[in-house]
Amino acid sequence: MIDRFGRTIDYIRISVTDRCNLRCRYCMPEEGVPMLEHEDILHFEEIVAFMRVAISEGIVKVRLTGGEPLHRPGIVDLVRMLLAISGLQDLSLTTNGILLPQFAGELKAAGLKRVNIGLPSLDPTVYAHLTRLGSLDSALAGLKAAVDTGFSPIKLNVVVLRGVNDDLAPYLDLTRRLPVEVRFIEYMPIGPLGEDHYLVPAAELRRKLEALAPLEPADKPRGNGPAQEYRRIPGAPGTVALIAPVTEHFCPTCNRLRLLADGHLRLCLFGADEIDTKPALRPVVNEEALRALLVRAMQQKPECMPETAGDYGRAMGSIGG
Repeated sequence: MIDRFGRTIDYIRISVTDRCNLRCRYCMPEEGVPMLEHEDILHFEEIVAFMRVAISEGIVKVRLTGGEPLHRPGIVDLVRMLLAISGLQDLSLTTNGILLPQFAGELKAAGLKRVNIGLPSLDPTVYAHLTRLGSLDSALAGLKAAVDTGFSPIKLNVVVLRGVNDDLAPYLDLTRRLPVEVRFIEYMPIGPLGEDHYLVPAAELRRKLEALAPLEPADKPRGNGPAQEYRRIPGAPGTVALIAPVTEHFCPTCNRLRLLADGHLRLCLFGADEIDTKPALRPVVNEEALRALLVRAMQQKPECMPETAGDYGRAMGSIGG
């Protein structure tokens, strides 16, 4: 699929649930978000029906997100169902890691090869503050389960907030010990925090990293993400990288769509424009209508995110960002 700006769209992020066992301050308000009713959420069979059409039209990479995807009952079955679709080349999953000790083995047996884990701090107090409901010990147990199970690559997502979790040194130490890809991500003022003063620009993150340790270039691991400038401490098994969606946005190379838990196809993380797929899935699947929706998505996908903050329509936790 090629949009009107000549970009090849070959990647879909699927939010399988709006529910989460954490309440990260940059993602969800403390009370959570209004929960969707069961009948409003796509069934696994509907997700698979949509993806069969999308893959036949050129999608080759899929990531499962949430909310917390491991919170959705039967998630291992969905992994198995998606991997059975001919033409899908890569399937990955983003999680906060809390439930990985329970699910890592089953996910690997179902065919999942790699995971991203949100790990906003390696300080127990800061982690508890940022996640509100989380324990660093539980998150690290999830990371250990991912390593022990053999997922590769394992990417750690760190949304950096100025004055809160902007000490990068513990993550560099982690790369000395584990084969993980730590990605420092600029805070996007789309969540409940809102304020721009939390943003630590990528240029500043570079300077912080360079001041902490000598770093050498490293190969970019397999994956779909926009992380750049992979570096490693000489001899370390892990790497660090930067994702700069605000100060060095990657709109010209955007290759993705987002299928949300309620069946809406979101065309841009920062844009409220969505296309409802449910009329093409219920009461019966209409494959031609689904193809027409994908054509419409290619026509409507914006060239770039808005220049100024606006109404994003949903909380980050409901978008799977």
